[in-house]
Amino acid sequence: MSESSHSLAPPGASMAEVHAGNRERLAAALRAHLTAAGRPLSGIVLLQGGEEQTRYCTDHVPLFRQESYFAYLFGVREPGFYGAVDIASGHSILFAPRLSPDDAIWNGKPKKLPHFKDMYKVDSAFHVDELAQVLRCEFSEHGHGEPLLFLLHGRNTDSGNYSRPASFEGMDKFDTDLTTLHPILTECRVTKSDMELALIQHANDVSSEAHVEVMRRIKPGMTENQLESIFRFHASMHEGCQRCAYTCICATGQNSSILHYGQNDGAVNDEYNFYAFDITCSYPTNGKFTRDQAVVYNAALKAHNDVISRMR
Repeated sequence: MSESSHSLAPPGASMAEVHAGNRERLAAALRAHLTAAGRPLSGIVLLQGGEEQTRYCTDHVPLFRQESYFAYLFGVREPGFYGAVDIASGHSILFAPRLSPDDAIWNGKPKKLPHFKDMYKVDSAFHVDELAQVLRCEFSEHGHGEPLLFLLHGRNTDSGNYSRPASFEGMDKFDTDLTTLHPILTECRVTKSDMELALIQHANDVSSEAHVEVMRRIKPGMTENQLESIFRFHASMHEGCQRCAYTCICATGQNSSILHYGQNDGAVNDEYNFYAFDITCSYPTNGKFTRDQAVVYNAALKAHNDVISRMR
């Protein structure tokens, strides 16, 4: 297959539809849990998105990556957002940061709230500084009184780190639940919808083709950063996967070269709209296989050949 060929088309799934479906499944799961526990079907899920950070004491901002749970429910790519879901009705709300006029110097004309509402297909959008007031107004309309906030707090069993619950000015006036949301939302993320599976498959196919491209181009004496650049260029230029969900590790040595793209929070290799897949390929550059290397190589080569045959 030539370098210019482009046979992997992204799935036709609407990302806004994917995230709306995720919100619906979460609300349904929470209602089922509360009913089984004999608790009222009221409350609001509140998540805080990722914040933009600078590199140590400098003004340099690294590439922003959204918090995974927030991305799963809302698909928001910008930093500084909050998101809420009314458990009883499924009503979804985004809270966008209110940007100053100076931000336009670097980021262009600020987006208005209707832009975020339409782009992410939520029911309403407000600014972050309106969060406390809006939550009270929404729940008073539903007749629930002061809302109970279900916040995300739980341990990631891979890293051992804990998710950070949402925090905002005036939060001390609200009742909060720190134990219910995390296990239920985590379980929702485990079971993928058909649209999510299509996105994962696309990321898997792109990653496989990029691996094959590296295998085609690798030559004795090439460095690890050259292998990584081939992988990233092919995935981004030809297949639209601009980001890798995990740092590319193309290790070279005297007797072998190993391409390995490890796993991190279920998202690895090429990333397409927050969805990715894990692939590991190992092979020697000098043609001398150990028995273990031969087993790994043959399995990887079969998987890659399967991808190539589907693309023809």
